[in-house]
Amino acid sequence: MWSRQRAEDRAAREFVDRLVNPWRRVCERVPGLSHTVQVASGTTIVIPTLARADLSGPDPVLVVRKIHGQLIEDFRADEASRRIAAALGYDRIRVYPRGSEWVRIELLIGDPLDGEVPAPLAGRGLSVSDVEITIARDELGNPLRQSWVEGPHVCIQGATRSGKSVWCYSALAQLARLDDVLIAGSDLSGLLLGRPYVGTRHHEWQATGSADVEAHRDLLVRLVAEMDTRIRNLPPRRDKFTRFHAGFPLIVVVLEEFAGLLRLASTAPVEKGQPKMREQLLALYGRLVSEGHKAGLRLMVVTQRADATVVGGFERGQLGLRISFRLDDPEALVMLHGQSARDHLEGTSSPRPGSRWSSTRPAVGPGPRTAADGPLGGRRLRPLLGRDRGRRGALHEVAA
Repeated sequence: MWSRQRAEDRAAREFVDRLVNPWRRVCERVPGLSHTVQVASGTTIVIPTLARADLSGPDPVLVVRKIHGQLIEDFRADEASRRIAAALGYDRIRVYPRGSEWVRIELLIGDPLDGEVPAPLAGRGLSVSDVEITIARDELGNPLRQSWVEGPHVCIQGATRSGKSVWCYSALAQLARLDDVLIAGSDLSGLLLGRPYVGTRHHEWQATGSADVEAHRDLLVRLVAEMDTRIRNLPPRRDKFTRFHAGFPLIVVVLEEFAGLLRLASTAPVEKGQPKMREQLLALYGRLVSEGHKAGLRLMVVTQRADATVVGGFERGQLGLRISFRLDDPEALVMLHGQSARDHLEGTSSPRPGSRWSSTRPAVGPGPRTAADGPLGGRRLRPLLGRDRGRRGALHEVAA
C-alpha cells in the first residue's frame, strides 16, 4: 500500500516537473496570468505556482496557487484557457475554485460533445416545480438546466436540418413525463406534436396538419380562455402561479413553424365582418406571449427565422430564452439576439452540426459557435441526443 502511494506521489511530481517550463511560458504571455514586479536586481515576472498534480482520476488535475488579487475568471477567459490547454498539450481545460487562494485545473483530452449526448428523462411522480430540465451541454460536457416554472418563454430559430427538432424532442420528452405538465400547441407537420401523443392527455390540446386552419385558431382561442380563467382565479397578493399539480398543470404551448401557419391563414376564408384569419392568430399569439407567464403557460415558438413579421417586435421581447441554430442568413442572429451579436456573425451559417447560439437576454457573449448571457454565459452548446437522429422520435414517443 505504502509503495503504491509512493509510486503515485513520484509520478505526480514528475508530471509537474514536465509541465513547469511550458506553464511558465504560457503564463508570461497571457494577460492576467502574471504580474511584473520591479526589484533591486531588475524586473521579475511572478506567475501562479504550480503546486502539485492529482493523477488519481480519469483526467490529470493541477493544483495551482493564485497570485494575490488574481481571479478564477483570469484562468477561465477564452484566450487564457485555450492557450493553457495548447501549451500543456491538452485539448481543453476545466477550472474550479479551491478555497480563496487555489484553483484546480483539469486537463481534458478529446471533445466531450463529439458524439451522442443523451437526454436524461425525469423519474415518474416528480413535479415541474421541483425539476430542472436539461436543455444542453456546454463545451466541457456539463449539463445546462432550466427551471420551466421560473424560466421565460422560448424562441428557437434555425434553418432546415440545423437541429431545432432535435432540441425540441429532447426538451419536450423531459417535460411530457411530468404529471403536472401539459404539452399543447400547433404543429402543421404533425411530427413534433400529434402522433407521438395519440392516446395521451396531451393530444386533445394539440392541433396538427394543414387541412384545417380554423382548428389551429380554435385551439389558441381555447388556450386564451384557459389563461383568462386562471388569471381571474389568482389568489390574493399573488401575481403568478408557481405550484402545479395534475389537475392544474403548467401548460407548454408549442408553436411549430408558426410562419407557415400564418401563410396558410392569409388565404383562409372568414365570415363577413370578421378579422382575417392571420390577424386573429397574431392577436391570440400576442395575448399568450404577454399574459401567459403569470397564468402558468410557457410558449415555445419554433421558426426558421424569427422575423418581426412572424414573431412580432414587441412579442419577441417577451421571448426571454432565445436559441439560434445554423442560419442561412447570419443577420437573423442579430435580429433575435441583438446588435451585440454582430461581432460574432462569422461561422453562424456553417457551424458544426447541432451547435447553437443562445441567450437569456438580447445580449450575447464571446464565442464563434454560441453566445449567451445569464445562466448560459458565453458557452459553446450542443443540443441533447447529439447525432443520434434515428432515436429522437422514439425518445419523444416513450416520454409521451
